[in-house]
Amino acid sequence: MRKFLFSLIFVLVILPSQTHSENKVEEFPPCLAILEPTKNIPKNARGVALIYNIERKFNDERTSLSVHALHLPKPSSFGDYDGYEVLAYIPKEISWIFSLSPLTKYGETTWTGNLDEVSPVMRPTRIKVRAVNTTTKKTGPIVLEKILKYC
Repeated sequence: MRKFLFSLIFVLVILPSQTHSENKVEEFPPCLAILEPTKNIPKNARGVALIYNIERKFNDERTSLSVHALHLPKPSSFGDYDGYEVLAYIPKEISWIFSLSPLTKYGETTWTGNLDEVSPVMRPTRIKVRAVNTTTKKTGPIVLEKILKYC
């Protein structure tokens, strides 16, 4: 009887404390995508999107999306625009928009930005970089884009 009670206590107390939490979100592997120029955009224009799961304070899990774009035309070359923004989305479901910040060195401007507020169970299937007027929020032409198939 003692062995049975000991075994029961062992199973009920010791073993559950050694298991991992089952409420963890399914881990997606990191994803990298090359953003290609659209029609009438210089062929040197390119971008890269990095998508991966992050763990924040208090076990808050999210998906991080960052974009790094190079050799883009000046936004003003399309009209009354002064910046670029990213539109990432899952068609007919949800979208995320965030601005890209310019960094100019040696006459070339690199545009970068990130968003760490994407649900950990969602990944965008389409990413676009478009011109924007940061004052009026009017959006302009799409300069880079990618349809993600295996992300």
